[in-house]
Formats: sequence, C-alpha cells, structure tokens
Amino acid sequence: MRNISIRRIGFCLIVILVTILITFTHAVAEEVPFYWDYINVNIDVQTNGDMLVREEQKYVFKSNYSNQRYRYIRLDKVDGIKDVTVQENNQIIPSETGIENDKIWIRWQHPLKPPEAHTFVLKYRVVGGLHINSDNTQIYWKAIFADRKAPIQAAKVRVQLPEALSGKVTSFTNFSTPATARQINPTTFEFVANQPIQPQQYLEAQVTFPSEIIKINQPNWQQGNFWDNWQIILAGIFVLVFFFKNNFSN
Repeated sequence: MRNISIRRIGFCLIVILVTILITFTHAVAEEVPFYWDYINVNIDVQTNGDMLVREEQKYVFKSNYSNQRYRYIRLDKVDGIKDVTVQENNQIIPSETGIENDKIWIRWQHPLKPPEAHTFVLKYRVVGGLHINSDNTQIYWKAIFADRKAPIQAAKVRVQLPEALSGKVTSFTNFSTPATARQINPTTFEFVANQPIQPQQYLEAQVTFPSEIIKINQPNWQQGNFWDNWQIILAGIFVLVFFFKNNFSN
C-alpha cells in the first residue's frame, strides 16, 4: 500500500513538472525581442461612410529580429480596404498587400540594427465599415489589434466625425482593454488605454449617432447578413407550411 502511494505521488510530481516545462517552453517560444512603445490611431469618418484610418506605430527592438513587419485587418465586417500606404520619416516606403483567410495583410521591410526604434505610419481607407440600421449608425472599430506577440505600452484612438454630426452623437464607449473615453469637441472623441495592452488583447472604439442625419447606404456585408437571415426565415416558413399541409390533409 505504501509503495502504491509513493508511486502515485511520484506520478503526480512528474505530471506537474511536465506541465511546468511545457508552459515555460511555450512562453519562451512566444517571446519576441521587441515591443510597441505606442500605437496611436486616428479614424476620420467621411460623409459617404468611408473611414480614413491612420495608425502610428512605434516599435522598439531590443535585439536581432526579422526586418519584415505585418499588419492584418479582418474583412468580415467591411466591404473593402484600399489606398494602403506605409511611411517612415515622412517618406512612403515599399509595401505589399494580399488577402488570406478573410483578412487583408500589409507587409513591409526596413533596415534593422538593434537596439533601436522605428516609427511607421500606416494609412488606409475602410469602405463599408460602418454598422448601419434604420435608427442608428455606429463606428465600431477594433483600432488596437489583438493579433500580436508583443505588448503595447501606450495606446490612443481618436474618432473624427463630419461637421454635420456636431452634437448629434448619442453614445460613445470602448471595449476590452480599460480606457478613458472623452469628448474633445462636438465632433471628436478620444479613447486612451489605462494600461499596457498585452498580446491577444485589443481596444475597440464605438461611437453611435442617428442614421437619419447622414444618408449612407448599408454596407454590402450587412445586407448579405440580412439576406442570410431571411433565407433562414423562409426555410422555416416552408417547413411549417409543409408540416401543416401534411397534417390537415391527413
């Protein structure tokens, strides 16, 4: 009996040790030799519903690493991303884009001799990115992205609305990372993260205003969801009709 207990204790210790080693190995494998000093995002909403986005990202490299950078943006709730540019030191640098797994990727390269910092400015136009229904329209944008292996020490998101929406916003808030939300003026709203944003965490900004003020067509992706819902409803009606027809005919 005593030998069995000792074997059980030994087995439990081995399991615990293996778990610790796996966790430690995974953490080491995921660690990267850089971080973001800050990411500041400006979202300039146009009267046609497009959003002009400007991301300023300051990387701090502590040791050798790849000199190739990526930015991924989901496409499931936009009609498209276009007019993409990447700048450093106020100069446009070569970049490439492509689409994979319902995401657009932006890729660029730069010289790297760490330890050093690089600040890049990404600009792009979001087409069909607003959430529009009969009553309200929402800017609902995950400005600080979660798909990262390194932390962001500081982050700020600013939303600029057209003058026609001055004083018309009904609500503004943020999601995921705790942040301080404030209204700077009748058309400008700011969201500042209260803490560093760790990998796989994000900062999402939401600003809501009445749909009747600016007449914007509902995005294609949202109309597609509407049609998908109606397909489900019509299929349900067909099943009910078939059920009642068979029951009453019998």
